Amino acid sequence: MKELIKRIIISRTCKWKKNKLLSKYFDKIVKPLEFRYKFNPSFYIDDDVKIMAFRVIKNGKKISSYVYIEDKKDKSLINISKEFVSKLGVRQLIDPKVTLLNDGIYLTFNTGWSPDGNDIFIMKIYSEQESPKKIIYRGRLKYERNWSFFSKDGELYALYWLNPLKILRLKEKRNHEWEFEDYYSDNKINKNIPEDITIGTQLCLKDNKYYFVAHEKIKMKNKKIYFGRPALFDFENKKIIFGKKMLIHSFLSLLGNKFKTNGNLLSCTYFSGIQIKGNKIILGYGVNDIETRFCQLNIDSFLE
Repeated sequence: MKELIKRIIISRTCKWKKNKLLSKYFDKIVKPLEFRYKFNPSFYIDDDVKIMAFRVIKNGKKISSYVYIEDKKDKSLINISKEFVSKLGVRQLIDPKVTLLNDGIYLTFNTGWSPDGNDIFIMKIYSEQESPKKIIYRGRLKYERNWSFFSKDGELYALYWLNPLKILRLKEKRNHEWEFEDYYSDNKINKNIPEDITIGTQLCLKDNKYYFVAHEKIKMKNKKIYFGRPALFDFENKKIIFGKKMLIHSFLSLLGNKFKTNGNLLSCTYFSGIQIKGNKIILGYGVNDIETRFCQLNIDSFLE
């Protein structure tokens, strides 16, 4: 417990490192829609297109996933849940994540927790929109949330597991499915990192290395607290370097909120979006499943 308290005390708070431009842009998108809660944003912004994915609660506890796309010709807001839940024959679609691949911009999402297991989908959303593709991997666990996809030398890969490191490669594309196969597995557990550390944001490439934020979970009184953990993925050398300090929104946010969509959760700073601009890493995250926040960190000190 003493070690846990010490780690929390030295955590890096993101509240005071706000990215005001992205915060203002997000507010502009969602303000007319009268959602009660907005959280877990993922995004891609450049001179030609602005894309923002996020989760919302309008009333009650029903959560929907949206993606907003704006370019020089048009703008659109797609309710992913409404558009594809029935078509895919699933109960829900959650955790929308925007990712840049060689041939366009994609959105990944999954079907959340289910006693029968869950499914992961990937869908091209720009510059044209395609139908969702179900991700197939024969060795996958019954219940999974996030993979992080990336392109390299004409091949498509997925960062599948963090500890031990496991990487998959696209084996075959079919009409409605993408099948992956084993590419690399490290048999050694990193004893300095929890085995249940999971992928948070998608990967963001800079100088042949991939930056991202992982999620570390701590249990207190049978409840979970989610923290962010900065990380750098070196594909060439097949290793991940993790930052020493955890990322949180604020110390006050660790106490959680009275309204909870997940009864097993005490609190969470859930990192869901990442993009690099110059020497800044811009992060999007949700606070306790009710708020959206954007912050920016210096790339040189990201792994502190």
